[in-house]
Amino acid sequence: MAAGVPAIVFNVGAFSELPGDAVVKIDHDDNANALLEAYLRRLIEDGDLRERIGQNARRYVVENHDVRIGAAKYLVFIRQVIARRPRRDFLHGIADEISLLGVRADNDSLLRRVAAEIAVLVPAADFAKTMVPAIPESENGDHSSQTSSDNGHSASPNSSSGSPGRLPKIEGIDYKRAALDYPRMLDAERSYYLRTKPFYNLANKPDKHLGDGMDAETHRHFTDFANMASVLALPAGAKILDVGCGSGWLSEYFARLGYDVTGIDISEDLIRMARERVERVPYNVDHETQLRCRFLTADIELEPLPEKFDAVICYDSLHHFEDERTVCSNLAAMLGVGGLLFILEGHKPSAGSPTEDELQDVMRRYGTLESPFSGDYLRTLLDERGLAVVGDYVSVNGLFEREMLEDNRLPLRSLATDYHYLTCIKVSDDAPASSVPDSRTPGLLRADITLDDTTPRRVEAGAKMSAAITIRNTGDTLWLSGQTLRAGIVMPGIKVFNGLGEIVAEAHGHPMLPRSIAPGQSVSIDLPFPVPPVPGTYTLKFDLVDQQVCWFEDRGSQPLIFSVEVVEKAN
Repeated sequence: MAAGVPAIVFNVGAFSELPGDAVVKIDHDDNANALLEAYLRRLIEDGDLRERIGQNARRYVVENHDVRIGAAKYLVFIRQVIARRPRRDFLHGIADEISLLGVRADNDSLLRRVAAEIAVLVPAADFAKTMVPAIPESENGDHSSQTSSDNGHSASPNSSSGSPGRLPKIEGIDYKRAALDYPRMLDAERSYYLRTKPFYNLANKPDKHLGDGMDAETHRHFTDFANMASVLALPAGAKILDVGCGSGWLSEYFARLGYDVTGIDISEDLIRMARERVERVPYNVDHETQLRCRFLTADIELEPLPEKFDAVICYDSLHHFEDERTVCSNLAAMLGVGGLLFILEGHKPSAGSPTEDELQDVMRRYGTLESPFSGDYLRTLLDERGLAVVGDYVSVNGLFEREMLEDNRLPLRSLATDYHYLTCIKVSDDAPASSVPDSRTPGLLRADITLDDTTPRRVEAGAKMSAAITIRNTGDTLWLSGQTLRAGIVMPGIKVFNGLGEIVAEAHGHPMLPRSIAPGQSVSIDLPFPVPPVPGTYTLKFDLVDQQVCWFEDRGSQPLIFSVEVVEKAN
């Protein structure tokens, strides 16, 4: 397959997991010999089919069997084995039994006798070797004081068990094991929903969703996807990582827009569902572009994938991880400067609220960690990893009666706003994001603007013209973008001068920059503008405007200047 040679395999065991367009599968039954002969004849006669299957096979091997990914999976497996060492399980079992017996910590005599018996079974020297395994500095980052948690993963001092920035977890639950076992705990209806999500049979929707029509949760999934795809504004073919992808519905949707998507999850069961889901998609992206969507079993709490992505998406997944600091570090490691991170998370509920009770009930029932973040704590984690929040949204989706408008504004008091919808951009590899100024309080505003050679230099009077330009951030300031004009938003602008040096036209703000631009990053846009109605030679000056701050030229940046000849409009 790696050599691009079409292969015929029996549809059994591991071979059955190969994509149907990358190999020819034959059922192992009485018809196998006849089918083998028929497929061989077809492949001999049809060169185009041979080439297509061979290309698909090679693409699959390159994307899914990279030696680095294989090595990373071995590391994950080895660490999982270490984490489940019987000595550790033995200790936790004893501790749980003592707790159930109600033994108090001040019963020193009894605890010493128990410790003596344990020492006979498990010598202290041997036990110490497994209780706190050494973590190499290269894998441990800046967490110099980590200790091992119940599930073999490092727990920082600010992990969900003790941070005031997260909903406290319920002690005594192996959340890692629950995440692995969760799909098998669901009833038939919920298990099937994982395969059809976000679609749901309205006849069986949960009781909390009253009335007819689409329930609120399904509605949110659809609108969340559309909103993410819009605000990320990624160019076609960009590489996206979907962290905690579950059964893969979000990965599938982004892949069907033409993006190169990788979905990861700790659960083999969910990854298997995700692969089956994409294999059954009936169409490619278009008539000549194949769907690019792969799924990997990976634990983001252990280590990042050994590759970079243009964007990482954490859709309702961060609150399931115990070691949020390591997770954020690993997310940042998979982004280069200028890479984007989109986070959707619920807010940490107030103590004693119905939402807190509901989340605690889910933890007891399924064993999965439900520990949302406060806004301040989440922003601190992101800042420490060089991730600057450039978009903080309230999701307002749906159709509303005009009578609801108050002074042409839609009141939000009836809409749920207790979610984190955050777009982040990586601005530093080795320093907090807050160390990099942004365009609200800029440092050095510099831009290198270049013009595409295809831009016309001779146009008819009154015509519409578009200049294809590439803009590179050569200063030290993060340029903010957005959907609305407000202070600190950076946008392209143009001034048109006649032969006397007089400004005859000036415009800025359309189009807006598609995304925020970190220092060192570039963006290409088509900048339309009207051509003067009077023939003559005009000078065009392209620059950037920091809204309510300055034109970049005022701060020493060099604008792009070129001439255009305007001629009489042809009859």
